[in-house]
Amino acid sequence: MANHELRPIAETVNLLLAFKRKSKGGGINNKCFRTIIRNYEDDLIMLENRCKLAGGRWRIHKTVNARDTKKAKIWMLHKLIETNQFDGCIDSLWRTALLQSECKAEKNFLFDVDTKDQTLIKDFEIMIRDYLIQKTESPNGYHFITRPFDTREVCKLDYVTLIRDGYVFVKKIGE
Repeated sequence: MANHELRPIAETVNLLLAFKRKSKGGGINNKCFRTIIRNYEDDLIMLENRCKLAGGRWRIHKTVNARDTKKAKIWMLHKLIETNQFDGCIDSLWRTALLQSECKAEKNFLFDVDTKDQTLIKDFEIMIRDYLIQKTESPNGYHFITRPFDTREVCKLDYVTLIRDGYVFVKKIGE
């Protein structure tokens, strides 16, 4: 975007993250691309193309909770004052600031359900039905985004992991 173009000012934003997978044995590599979402479809296409150009196997995720840009700005300013480690890479520091847990604007939960057993999935959905925001299929099961609630009973299920500020699966690239 050129300097003369109008930029919308957003109080909150979400990010797309692409994690490079190891070639064998699963797990993640240390390579990651992060993109602030301004137009979801366009930004997803751009991130996909970036992953394809880099080669390898990638998984793209989206932040579960929107990020508060004012909190992130304060975090970033403190980092700029405290260290010169980020000289010349302000854009990277901005994305890092947005991903800090203290910069989240929402308190949604992500449940990583590691099963494809539809009976277990339906039982789980009944437990969270009053709080459910989104259900997404993931490589090993499903991701459920919910509003906050008392999760003690749900977390007793051995196939469920609660993540308070995580990333919901979007898609695979190169697999």
